[in-house]
Amino acid sequence: MPELISASVVNRIADLTSQRDSAHLEATLLSTAHDLFAPEWLALYRRNAVDGESIEFVIALREGELERGAPAASYAELVDAPGVTILPIISRTQQLLGYLAVGRLPALTEAEMRLAAGLFRIYDNTVGLLREAQFDRLTGLLNRHTFDTRLDRALELARRTSRRRADGGKPMRFFLGEIDIDHFKGVNDRYGHLYGDEVLLIVARLLKSNFRKSDLVFRFGGEEFVVIVVAETCEGAQLSFERLRNRIEEYAFPQVGRITVSAGLTEIREADAPVQILGRADQALYHAKNHGRNRVCFYETLIETGDLEAAQAAGDVTIF
Repeated sequence: MPELISASVVNRIADLTSQRDSAHLEATLLSTAHDLFAPEWLALYRRNAVDGESIEFVIALREGELERGAPAASYAELVDAPGVTILPIISRTQQLLGYLAVGRLPALTEAEMRLAAGLFRIYDNTVGLLREAQFDRLTGLLNRHTFDTRLDRALELARRTSRRRADGGKPMRFFLGEIDIDHFKGVNDRYGHLYGDEVLLIVARLLKSNFRKSDLVFRFGGEEFVVIVVAETCEGAQLSFERLRNRIEEYAFPQVGRITVSAGLTEIREADAPVQILGRADQALYHAKNHGRNRVCFYETLIETGDLEAAQAAGDVTIF
């Protein structure tokens, strides 16, 4: 009679398929593999999505503790290391997604490696469903549905960072910017929705290439985008949006020609509610729209200069 998988492992697999967040999904994958193979440690490595070649560390599980950040060993150092089994994670389309390194003596058996391959299929199916739920189908950017969760996480990080700054640690500040394509309705009316979609795709590509991997870029719908960035100063945050504005203005869009964007930017503060953050960015965006377009307006600067009155800032706002 074949050996049965324990109820705890079945429950882990159920947890794996129930995840709606990629970070939690990766952690659950390691926890499930730990229950299956009882290793000393596990480490997950992912193929870099930008260059398609390099392998980067994601997360490790050692002595019951999850570890992110700098790995104890690079993927290359583990390939021929004694007591380490490297398992490739292959997608349903036969693409290499990454590797799971398993530290255990004795090494995994062939039966265990087949079991791992089945686990990876479940993982890949869940990744596919998660991607469909979290990403905009046209542009590939994060969608509006995922925004609330990511903003809540940024707020929590802002609170932790504030405490770290109070203790003399390195400052880390979060900013949110709303971006709107100027006169986009005119593009659709004059050239048709096919060219309008092409404009959205190009703008999305410029957004992804302009901001860092740690920044979060969302399509809110239509021609509206939101970006959450990390910067040490307000000037640094505004510079990143100005750089994007310039790149879009200088880009030669097929058939359409010149396209510009306007942006409203604000800092994410630890005591903020999400509606307050969006409200401030929204008002800065509308100020940019009403004062010539093709510009980046910083909410806090508008308050300081008197271009936006505090009484107005406290009033009702319409978010998109």
